[in-house]
Amino acid sequence: MSPQKTTRRVDPVCGTCRKKCRKCDRTKPECKRCISQGLVCEGYPLNIKMYGMEGGALRKSRPRARQEGAPTTVTTRQASRAIPQLATEPETIVTNSPDELAATSESSWGTELHVPVEYGDGLPLSTSNLKLRDDDDIQGLLLYYENVVCPKLSVTSESAPNPFKTYILPLALQDVGLLRAVLGLTACHLATQQPMPNRRLNTAALEYRVAALQSLSALLLKEECFGLSEAEEETALAIVLMLVLHDTFECGRSNHGAHLNGVAFLCSRLAERSGMPSPSQMFLVTALTWFDLLRGFSGAEKLVFPQEVRRFVANSAESTINSLVGCPAEVFLAVGDTLALGKDYLAQELEEGDFQISLDSILLQLQSWDPLTGHYPNTDPAWIHLADAYRHMAILRVLRFPDPYTTPCSDSRIRASVDAILDATTLISRRSPYFKRLLFPLFVAGAETASPHQQQYVVMCVENIKEMTGVTYHSVTELLEKTWKHRRASDGSRNVPWHDYTCSKYLPRQHDYLFF
Repeated sequence: MSPQKTTRRVDPVCGTCRKKCRKCDRTKPECKRCISQGLVCEGYPLNIKMYGMEGGALRKSRPRARQEGAPTTVTTRQASRAIPQLATEPETIVTNSPDELAATSESSWGTELHVPVEYGDGLPLSTSNLKLRDDDDIQGLLLYYENVVCPKLSVTSESAPNPFKTYILPLALQDVGLLRAVLGLTACHLATQQPMPNRRLNTAALEYRVAALQSLSALLLKEECFGLSEAEEETALAIVLMLVLHDTFECGRSNHGAHLNGVAFLCSRLAERSGMPSPSQMFLVTALTWFDLLRGFSGAEKLVFPQEVRRFVANSAESTINSLVGCPAEVFLAVGDTLALGKDYLAQELEEGDFQISLDSILLQLQSWDPLTGHYPNTDPAWIHLADAYRHMAILRVLRFPDPYTTPCSDSRIRASVDAILDATTLISRRSPYFKRLLFPLFVAGAETASPHQQQYVVMCVENIKEMTGVTYHSVTELLEKTWKHRRASDGSRNVPWHDYTCSKYLPRQHDYLFF
């Protein structure tokens, strides 16, 4: 009698059960075992099969002839087919010069795409239409990233060059995985600028993103098996930063925060390492730590990076955290302390009395701190106004602990901080590049006010920032509308916390809400 054949179950287990090495019931969209244990289910791995890469959204042409000894240019075909090898040297990408790109014949271009912004830095691109095809896909997207995306992401000065251009772009030209992440981010941003939905660009953004995720997975697998070099660690952090920004550009949400969670240990390792990190390493750790702080702002349970990393960022790079997001190091640390205490309190690891004593101490520290004494990248007074806006944003977060429902928006302390943020906003010109760094304080002020005219002012400011950055910020608008709607329906005796829509046991799915 032949042995009976058994059927092996191939459904994946959820991320939380996999990490805890326990049996998963595989219920979708969330594992019931995680829910019963009060844990956030990290969901199931994405399983995407890419069909028709040869004749899909990005058409491929015959490879161009290459002279012997000439540098290799990584084409779209090679990028989509390249499987990250665990023990190979990083691939080098050589791009065409802007002159060569501008001289490309009109007949060789593919679908025409409208770009509603002009290239800067004197690049000889006489047309306002960017078109994508083969090697020109990469060249055109890299130019768009360098001359459009980078300036929109950063506030730069002579003393603080654009880190997205200075640090990310050279790394992307040395590593195919990071190149894919940059191209996916750029295609996503470009797609949002089209007057009509562009399926081709959206498909390209998804293809590049999936390829970048494959490269990141290979790096993390190598880390588990053999460890990574410092250069590979830096590449992994850069890929994650591009993927998180991609989420921010696309919808403002990151599903379960898997990207940030996956590299928290790398940031901790870099913070513990002796010696000063390189400027690029410092930029990457600072940006990722800031994203972790913001998702913790919407729900302290989501905070993952340890306080040692935040102290490392604040003590080693005051100008980096300031120039990157406009938040002073003192305020950055105060918010981190508040959220870390909140996480312990929510996990019932801290008594309410001790929690309140610590909150009172942080509140007194924030109220007594003078923005005029801060350290800023330059003497522009906009930094001081930004610092004051972030200070009151931090005060509002402290006041919402331990019970976010107790204090209504009509409370004098809440109204004073909301007014201070909006007053600081009026002191920075809407045309100033510093204005876009007010997005998160503006959001917090808007979510904490019941005044219709203040709400309308916040909407106008957010719309202005959308135009400046080219990012839609769907999540900002969505959260504000939900909060205002339920606040109007309430009697005003209790608060309607916006955190209920970002981190709550009643939500069917948990997401990280991202702002930048």
